[in-house]
Amino acid sequence: MSTGAASTAARQSRKSWTVVRGAPSPKRSWAYRIVAIFAVIAGSALYLVLTIHQPDILGVVLRESFATPASLDEWVVLATPFFLTALAVLIPLRVGLWNIGGEGQFFAGAWLATGFAFWLTHLTGGLLIPGMLVAGALGGALWAAIPTLARVYLNVNEIISTLMLNVVMVFWVAYWLVGSWQYGGSTGGTLQSRIIPTQAQLPLLHVAGGLDSGVIIALVLTALVGLYLHYSTFGYQSLLVGSGRAVALYTGVRIRRVQMISMLAAGALAGVAGVLQLTGNSYQLTPGLSNNTGYLGIAVAILAGNSIWGLVVMSGLLSTIMLVGQNAQMYGVSSDAPFIVIGVLLLLNALGDALSQYRVMRLDRRDVSSEAEGDDLVEAEGHSTAGSGAPGLEMVRDALEAG
Repeated sequence: MSTGAASTAARQSRKSWTVVRGAPSPKRSWAYRIVAIFAVIAGSALYLVLTIHQPDILGVVLRESFATPASLDEWVVLATPFFLTALAVLIPLRVGLWNIGGEGQFFAGAWLATGFAFWLTHLTGGLLIPGMLVAGALGGALWAAIPTLARVYLNVNEIISTLMLNVVMVFWVAYWLVGSWQYGGSTGGTLQSRIIPTQAQLPLLHVAGGLDSGVIIALVLTALVGLYLHYSTFGYQSLLVGSGRAVALYTGVRIRRVQMISMLAAGALAGVAGVLQLTGNSYQLTPGLSNNTGYLGIAVAILAGNSIWGLVVMSGLLSTIMLVGQNAQMYGVSSDAPFIVIGVLLLLNALGDALSQYRVMRLDRRDVSSEAEGDDLVEAEGHSTAGSGAPGLEMVRDALEAG
C-alpha cells in the first residue's frame, strides 16, 4: 500500500458518524409534519378499507365529502371558525402564554352578539351585523380579561383558569336559554334561543349554490393579524417577550402590556368566531354552537407551527378530517374517530418537533474531542466567573430585580 493510500485510510478511520443536537430547524420540523400528515391519512384510509367491508368505500366517502355544493359549503362552515380560534391560541403562544379558553371566549362573543341583536332588532343589516361583530369581539375580550389579569398580576396559571372558565361560560349561556331568550317552540328539553333577526344573518356567497360569507371575514382578519404580527413593533415585542423575561427586560419591553394585549386580542378573535358561526350558519344560540371549535383551534395552532400560512392550511386539514369523519359515521365509523385521528397527528407532530433538533453528522474524532475539551473549558470558566460580577449578568440581574 502506498504512503498516500495509507494516510487516506488513516484519515477515514478517524471519521465517525455522530448525532448532534442543536436549535430546532423549522424546515426539518415542517418536513416531519408533512410526513406525519401523510402517515395519518394513509393509516386512516387503511382503517376504513379493513373495517368497512364495502366496495370502493374510500371513493364513496370522498365523493360524499367533496363532490357536491352542499358538501363544499359544509367544509367552509367547519373551516371558518378554525382560522380565528387558532389565532386565539397562536397569538398568546408568541408571548409564552397558553390560551385554552377559546371555547368560552367563543360563546362569550356569541352570547353578547345575540343580546345585541335581540336588543336592537329595528336596525338594518348594514348596522346590525357590524354591531354584532363588535359586540362579539368585546365579549370575547372581556372573558379573556379575567384569566389575563390573574396571570399578569397574581401569577395564576392561565392554562387552568382559561380552561375552567370555558365551563362557566357554557352554563351561563344555558341560563339565558331557559329565560327570556328561549325559543318558544323548543321541545324535549332542547336549549336554544329564538332565531336572530333576518337582517342579522350573513348573506350567502353566490358560489357552489351559496357559501357562508363569514369565511371572507375570517380570512381577512387572519391576513391582517398575520401582517401585524410580522411587520409591526408589537409583533417584534411579542417575540422578545416569548424569548424570555430577561431578554424582554433587557431590551426595555413592557412585558405586562404585551401579555395583556395578546390575550385580549386572542379573546376578541375567538368571540368574533362565535358571531360568525351564529350569523352565518346556526342563526340560534345553543350550547352546541361551537362543536368543540375552541378546543380544535388549539390543535390547529400547534400544527401551524407559528405560521399564518400554516394556520390556514391546517384549518383546512382539520375541517377535512372532521367532514370525512362525519360522512364515515353513516357506514359504522365511531363519532370519536376524527378526534382520534387528530390526537395521533398531534403526537406525531410533537415527535417531529423533537427530532428536528437532531442531525446526523460525520465528524473527525479529533474535532469531537477538541470540542468536548472546549466545552469543559467554557464550563470551568463559567464557574470561575460566576461570582465575579460580569457586566452583562449584573445588567440582567438588575433588570429582573427592577421588574
